[in-house]
Amino acid sequence: MGEENHCMYFVKRKKRYCRMTVRKGNKYCGEHQESSLNNLMENDNTEAKRVKCPLDPTHTCYESRLSKHLKVCNAKRLIDSQPSFIVKGINLDETGETPRHVPISELNQLVIDVVINKIKAAHEKLPHFPQEAIQHEILQDKINDESCGKAVKKHLVQNASLLSHLEHANLVQDSTCFIEFGAGKGKLTYWLGQIIKNRKDICILLVDRSSHRHKSDNKLKNEPSPLVIKRIRADIADLKLNDITEIQKFNHKVGIAKHLCGVATDLTISCLLRAMQDEPVCNVNGLVIAFCCHHKCEYASYVGKHYLTQCGFTPSEFPILCSIASWATCGSNSRLNTNSNSQHNSIDTRVTYNRRSRTKGLTSSEKENIGRKVKTLLNWGRSEFLKNNGFESKLVYYTTTDVSLENMCIVATRTQI
Repeated sequence: MGEENHCMYFVKRKKRYCRMTVRKGNKYCGEHQESSLNNLMENDNTEAKRVKCPLDPTHTCYESRLSKHLKVCNAKRLIDSQPSFIVKGINLDETGETPRHVPISELNQLVIDVVINKIKAAHEKLPHFPQEAIQHEILQDKINDESCGKAVKKHLVQNASLLSHLEHANLVQDSTCFIEFGAGKGKLTYWLGQIIKNRKDICILLVDRSSHRHKSDNKLKNEPSPLVIKRIRADIADLKLNDITEIQKFNHKVGIAKHLCGVATDLTISCLLRAMQDEPVCNVNGLVIAFCCHHKCEYASYVGKHYLTQCGFTPSEFPILCSIASWATCGSNSRLNTNSNSQHNSIDTRVTYNRRSRTKGLTSSEKENIGRKVKTLLNWGRSEFLKNNGFESKLVYYTTTDVSLENMCIVATRTQI
């Protein structure tokens, strides 16, 4: 047990008592005072009562000192220092419905069967999507390097195909700002930089909500090139592209992303379209995005709602669609279990596969097939949305399933600039 001048709250996660010091006569520190029923009973007054900070609910303060705390809270300093291009929730559709997610294992079998029948009927109306796993000469030597590991080579092959599709769509031009959404360590940006480093008036903007070490875009900055590289830390939901002054001088903007998870894809599309409408207007030439993690889509942000409605799906069925989409990559058969190279595939496995959720009468391969149909439907809804907003859009399989189970991308270009 801790000393008398230390907090008496036992932290189960750390298997020890809290080491924070306490006021004389108190048993608990400020953070754990509210967590202890005994302490609340002993200090049932406004002076001792602690409340969550309105600016950052991860910490608390004394209710009687709340107004003073708000003036000095570190969270307030962060909010006050936010750049103008960070606007909370600007790309979110807060007016839409947010249907409650219910695990498939808790749903009536008849409900699941109705959704599956709708999936099959809608998928039959879709066109054939070509497989265009193409390469790029700029990455060829690295891909052929025998010292290059299998996991690294897998990503190189995908990057090569995505960048080739970018060029084939005539999106690589002078005076262009390329925006990589969900950039991570900037691997895609690095190889794009090798392709465009000799072009005139070129910029690459990397957007990610996390901070990463060993970023590949730092290598580009150290290379002799007129290429402008800028990285910002922002959630795509809060990003107002028009207010980023560094990209305003470029005539064209192009969005790129590799394995952009679930809702982030829809937020990216909304972000780019908003940039075309708000002042100062951004000329968005097109985008190339490789999809991923459809089980993380959210109905409120999903841009293809109109298409799903046309197919007969209701808002309450959207979470069911997302759950079924995970069947395509949930590792329920031997082939998928052996294909564990992709980080995103392993995420799908951990999150979605549960023996109790097996659907009656369906084999593993049938479930996988239905799951892939759902992914295609969700992607097609996004493509239709872009078409309705002035883009020519197509879906292609940019790599093979032995490289990545998430092997579909969208290539969209503006019909009128």
